[in-house]
Amino acid sequence: MPAPTATGNRLRDAIRRARLSDVERSDVIVDLREAELARLQLLQDALGDLAEELPAGSDMFDFQIQTGVTPRLWVDMLAHVSMGRDKRTYRLVQETRYGRQLMFETTGLDEMASRVTDYVARRMLERERALAGDTLAGDSRAEETRKTSAPAPTPAAELATASAVAPRKFGWAGIVLAFIVGLIAGAAALFFGSLWYLSLIAG
Repeated sequence: MPAPTATGNRLRDAIRRARLSDVERSDVIVDLREAELARLQLLQDALGDLAEELPAGSDMFDFQIQTGVTPRLWVDMLAHVSMGRDKRTYRLVQETRYGRQLMFETTGLDEMASRVTDYVARRMLERERALAGDTLAGDSRAEETRKTSAPAPTPAAELATASAVAPRKFGWAGIVLAFIVGLIAGAAALFFGSLWYLSLIAG
C-alpha cells in the first residue's frame, strides 16, 4: 500500500475538521447522546492508522465503540475513552484493582489520539517484557526438573562402586601382608624340615 501523500493527509484532516464542525453545530440541535457518539467516532477514525500498524494477529486492542447509557471507545480490556459531562471532553480511563483511574482528559481530538497511541506503546512493551520473563522462568524450571529427575544411585550400585574402590585403596597393604605370611610359612617349613632331617641322622 503506497504511503499517503501530503495532499491526502491534508484532505483527511480537512474532512475531520468538517465533521467536528458539524458535531459542534449539532450539539444544539440533536440529542446529546448522538453528539457523544459522533465525537467518539471521530476519535475512532483518528486511531485508524494506529490500528493498521499493530502486529498481525494481535488481539490486545479493540478500538470499538460500545453503545449504551454511557458510550465508550474501548482501547483494550483495561482502558477506554468516554466523554465528560459537557459531552466535549475526552476522558481516557483505566480499570484498576482500586477502581477506575483517570489517566488523561482533553477537549482536543488529536491530543487524545496521541495519548492513546502512547498508552498502546506502553502496553505492548509491558507484554514483551512479560513474555520474556515467562521464557526465562520456563528455562529455569526445565533445568530444575532435569536435575531433580536424575535417578538416584541404588544400594547395589553403591556397593559395586565401593568394591571397585577398595582394591585400589588397600592393594599394597594386602601384597605386603601376603609376603610376610609367606616368609613366616617358609621359615616354619624350613625349621620343621631341619628337625626331621636331624632325627633321621640320629636314628
